[in-house]
Amino acid sequence: MLVFLLAGLLAMAQYETPPDVMQFLHELAGDLANPCPEGPDACDASAFLKHFDPAMPGYAEIRAEVQELAARGGVGSAIEVASESGDGKRRVLELDWTLEFTDQPQRRELIRCTIEKKGRAWKFVAFQPTDFFKY
Repeated sequence: MLVFLLAGLLAMAQYETPPDVMQFLHELAGDLANPCPEGPDACDASAFLKHFDPAMPGYAEIRAEVQELAARGGVGSAIEVASESGDGKRRVLELDWTLEFTDQPQRRELIRCTIEKKGRAWKFVAFQPTDFFKY
């Protein structure tokens, strides 16, 4: 019994999300929650959108929806890693992502995505469903 418990703990340790990926997700949630760092007259989604590769499929839809969210304000975000795999250059993730709005019910969905290292920064190169941010 103890052998199975230790094997299970070692397996869990192998699949621990790397700290730089966790930092990426933390920054991502913060950038969505605070689209107006310079005040209400300067709201935009550029800080959040920098985490997405503009060449990825669905980017235009995500950009339009996130810009609308930024203009409305009042969006909270909680992201938990449900599963992930990969290496230091590319990771495939399933994210349990909750969006909270001030004026409508929260939205929670399992997001399937891929991130890749572009220079020193992680960026989404695939993101499903692309309409997750639709207000």
